[in-house]
Amino acid sequence: MKKNYRKVFGQVLIVLILVFGSYAVYDNYVYESNTVKVANWNLQIFGLTKASDADLMNLYADKISDYDIIFIQEIRDATQTSLPKLCAMLENYTCFSSSRAGRSDSKEQYGVIYRNGINVTLFTDFNPDPNDRWERPPIEVVFDINGHELIIYNIHTKPDKVKLELKALEEVIRDKGNVIILGDLNADCSYYDSADNAELDNLIWVVNDWEDTTASGTNCAYDRIIMNEEAYKKFVKYSVDKEGIDTNVSDHYIAWVEVAVDK
Repeated sequence: MKKNYRKVFGQVLIVLILVFGSYAVYDNYVYESNTVKVANWNLQIFGLTKASDADLMNLYADKISDYDIIFIQEIRDATQTSLPKLCAMLENYTCFSSSRAGRSDSKEQYGVIYRNGINVTLFTDFNPDPNDRWERPPIEVVFDINGHELIIYNIHTKPDKVKLELKALEEVIRDKGNVIILGDLNADCSYYDSADNAELDNLIWVVNDWEDTTASGTNCAYDRIIMNEEAYKKFVKYSVDKEGIDTNVSDHYIAWVEVAVDK
């Protein structure tokens, strides 16, 4: 019963978001490529200060426009104006955000930005989580790309609770279709050793343990892309985009994957 309720809630919520919470909507677009590039970028305390920096915002918009679907993490803005301002700089994209989450006064949101011609058919925000399993509960977004369904989970895990939070996420994604998990999972270095832990071992970890996804002095693969076998059948390539990103821009690089969306 709970599962069915969540699904219905998600279907209602996405209608409300698309009507009231989207920042840019364009009609009559057709997505013409047979592949889609999906990315995640932790913008490191993205709020009013960064949104007021014109050069920084132009760089963000330029980088984001390289991707068809991109999730923005660590949005910290009680006024909830920073993401709409960024989205207004993007041509032919639709944007919306999750609810504000976090156990402390420092709340975060996930931003979802996707190219027009791509459709969202279901959005589930796991916040608030009645079982309090995550510091920042994940979101699930189901995309329809010319008849190809892609299920994406986005989460920013709490560094000292990575194992527990990934285990909880693993329980949520079971028995799903084309699933991609991506985000700042903090799943490396002192926080988590994927070689010694079994969470999500039945999935393909696309970003390798030895890769560096941080622009700071650390050398850690915190930002991850994880796919189930069904989604991985459509895998084309992946990379970590570091060009033009330094600690003034963010302490994280962009992790992205390209997948085929032909039927």
